[in-house]
Order: sequence, then C-alpha cells, then structure tokens
Amino acid sequence: MELAFDWRAARAALAQLPELAAQESLQPPELSGVYVPAHHAKALLLDSSVVVGMRGAGKSWWTAVLASPKHREFVSGQLQGSGLSRVTAVVGFGLDETEQDFPRAATLNALLQDGVDPFEIWRSVVLRHALKETDQPQPVNSDAWRDQVLWVTENGDEANKRLTVCDAILTERNRVLLVLFDAFDRLATDWDRVRKLSSAALRLGLQLRSRRAIRLKFFIRPDLDEDPEIWSFPDSSKLLHAKVELAWNSADLYGLVFMRLGNASGGGGFASEFRRLTARELSIEWEERQGVYLLPSRLARDAELQREIIEALADKYMGAGEKRGRTYTWVPLHLADAAGKTSPRSYLLAFKRAAEYTAQYRPDHQRALHYSSIQEGVVKASEIRVQEIAEDYPWVTPLLEAARGVVVPITSEDLSVRWTSECLVKMRRAARNKLPPRRFTSDPIRRGRPEALIDDLVELAVLYRTKDGRLNIPDIFRVGFGIKRKGGVRPPR
Repeated sequence: MELAFDWRAARAALAQLPELAAQESLQPPELSGVYVPAHHAKALLLDSSVVVGMRGAGKSWWTAVLASPKHREFVSGQLQGSGLSRVTAVVGFGLDETEQDFPRAATLNALLQDGVDPFEIWRSVVLRHALKETDQPQPVNSDAWRDQVLWVTENGDEANKRLTVCDAILTERNRVLLVLFDAFDRLATDWDRVRKLSSAALRLGLQLRSRRAIRLKFFIRPDLDEDPEIWSFPDSSKLLHAKVELAWNSADLYGLVFMRLGNASGGGGFASEFRRLTARELSIEWEERQGVYLLPSRLARDAELQREIIEALADKYMGAGEKRGRTYTWVPLHLADAAGKTSPRSYLLAFKRAAEYTAQYRPDHQRALHYSSIQEGVVKASEIRVQEIAEDYPWVTPLLEAARGVVVPITSEDLSVRWTSECLVKMRRAARNKLPPRRFTSDPIRRGRPEALIDDLVELAVLYRTKDGRLNIPDIFRVGFGIKRKGGVRPPR
C-alpha cells in the first residue's frame, strides 16, 4: 500500500517546522528537538577528541546539549556503548561571557599581553573544573581567573599533583570529566592569538589523553583545522588520527525532518497520523522516551523508505517529468555547499518555506508540497545561508557581492578583477571584529594576493574549481548573492 497522508494536515505541519537559530549561548534546545544522526555518534565518543564541522553543522549545539545533564542522559540512552552515562561535561571555552566556567576572550588576551603561557591558562581551567567535580578545595581564595592562572604558572608541579588526585577520585567513582571546547574563532580577532590559544588547548588535550578519567573534546571550524600552524607541536598526529567530521548526509537530513514531523505539536494532529501511517505501511516502530518519539533506525538510514515518504508529501519530480530531477535527490543536491555538505537549518527552512508557498499559491494541490514551491524554499534557504556565512566570515560578503550578476563558471582572472581596491577595503572593514581570511592575511608567500583569497573561499566550500580550472559556486550561495548559472535555480529579484 502507498502512504496516503492528509495533505492539508501535512502541509500545516511542515509549515510549522522550526526556524533553527544559530546557537549563541549554552542554553540547550527542547528535548523534542534533540536528534542524533547516525553520522554524529562517533563524534560523541569520549576518544573522539577533535570534531570538525562547518558553520551550522552543530558544534555549539552539541556543546550545549552535552553540557546539560538532562540532555546528555537523553542522548546517552540512544548511544549504547558511548560512555556518556559516566560523563560529567563542562565547558572549557564556548558561547558564554560570565567567566563562571572559563575566561572570556578579553581576559585571555590580557593574560597573553602579560606574557602568560596559554598552556597554563587552559590547565587552570581544567584544574578548576576537576577540583570542583571531586569536591577538592581550590588553590586560591579568589574567583578571578588571573589569580588562578598565576598560581598554576608558579606552582606547576603542585597543579599536576592535584590533577592526578582528581583523576584518581573520578576513576574510583567510575566517572569521567569531559571538558568541551568550542568557538575558538572567538578567542581573538587575529590569527596569531587564535593560533597560540588553540594550539595550547590542543596540546593540553593530547597530554591529558594519558589520564584515565579526564578528557577534552574540541569542536573546531574547518579553516582552523586546515591551518598547519595550529598543529605545529610534537605528536599532534595522535590527535589528528582521532579527528572526526561532524557532517550530515541526505539520510540524516531527511531523518531530521521526519523526527520533527513525528513530534510536531501543531498541524492538526498530524504527528500522530505520521507515526501511525509510517509504522503501519513501512513496518517500523516509534519508541517514546522522556516524552519524545525517537525516529526508528530504519527510517533514519533506509533511502528507499525515506523516498516513499517524500513522494507521499511532495511531487515526485521537480517539474513535468523525470528530466527535471526527482525531488528526493534534487533537494539535498541544491542545498549543499561546494564540498557537498548541508546545514540542517537550511534543510528545515527549505521545507518550511515550501509548505508556506504551496499554501499561498497552490492551495488545492493534492500534495503537501508543490515542486515550484520547493524551488522557492531553496531560494529562501540560500538567503539564510548567506546570512550565516556572513556572521562567521563577514569578509566573504563584499567579495561575492562584487560578483553579483555574473554567470558562472568563471575564470579566476574574471572574478578577481571585480575585487577592486574599494572592494578589498570593504572586506577588511567587514572582518574587523572577526577572523580575517587566513591565507590572504598570513600566507608568507601569497599574502594580499587574489589567488590567496580564492583559495580561502574554496576552503570554505563557497567556491569550487571545475575540471577545466574555472570557478563555480553552489546554488546554496549562488542564489542568495544573485549570481547566475545557466539552468540553475533562479536568484530572487
């Protein structure tokens, strides 16, 4: 039997999909919004010390989730053998300005200016958490990070002994202290200080791998991961070998949509219909845990089952026939960056906008989503993705704005000629409070040259090189910046 959803109720439920905001604090989401993709399971293991993810992949999101005892328990129940049931997780650096758990950027930079070894800064952070977790007294009667860091700097052997005692106590209790590090790009606004602080934290993480009950986990951006200077310390390869990518494939992304539909609070009660019909017609079982319906494992990984659901919700093709592409494969293709990676925020937004557009312009369509509305959803997702990239990499915007109206693929020369001196001034001004392009500002040979900028954009998967050496841009960025491509999704006017 074919799935036959109430298309009006399905459309209403899709229109109520959340617009996921960027994680800007350590406040975790509602439990019903916690979805554990299969490809993220390895990243959550204790021995996965370094987790690399693009903007929107979930680095800060997972930091907030793991730091919450309730959320960590919920995730642990879904990942048997992960070791999370024994974990107490704290944040060693992340999205917080209170200085309760770690020094903020201003304090870190003041300590660097005073000549403090950044390694001792992070050792102070870990020691403070370890002493607190094991009910041991702090070494100084002061909450000021400067005082604690100076004590550790001047009493290195004693600090190490105290850390050893904490490790023994945690081991005896069968507990693990997991210290999470995130948002390294916010450590400073120049690459020199970011490198010093990041490299020191990673060195400490490597050193602490010999401990039995203290672990560090780092969530870092691809551009930091690709910077060789951050890894220029002895035995860094031991951390690199344990590196995991925080990525979403199309099955994970569709699984996220289905998890949301199975737990939707609105949509005329569609959530219960969605669970009932998929369970009956696809022979799967939804499990409820802590008031949340968990996505059945087959529905999270079986492409054929996922395709059946999508074709029950939306038009089978993105036009009059198969030549326009099947909807199931068209959506992930057009929402991916140049490296084939997709933000879950873009995915949910594309389906949400598609439902809204269908309700407005195709209200009597006998599917929840009309193919033309899916195209409009991709346009909206592109606009939001452009905003996202501008938040983390504001220097990208002036460069791609200068290319507005061009037709890609394009040669490097034709692109870089648009980067006038005025454009480069705008770029430098935009990057004033964020990290600037890495190669363009610090490459010893190509500093200040257009080819360095192009490589910076390729590294971010905003551009990619075609087989004939020209430059192209994926739809998820191209559409939002008004860049044209023959046969591509039409940019908004």
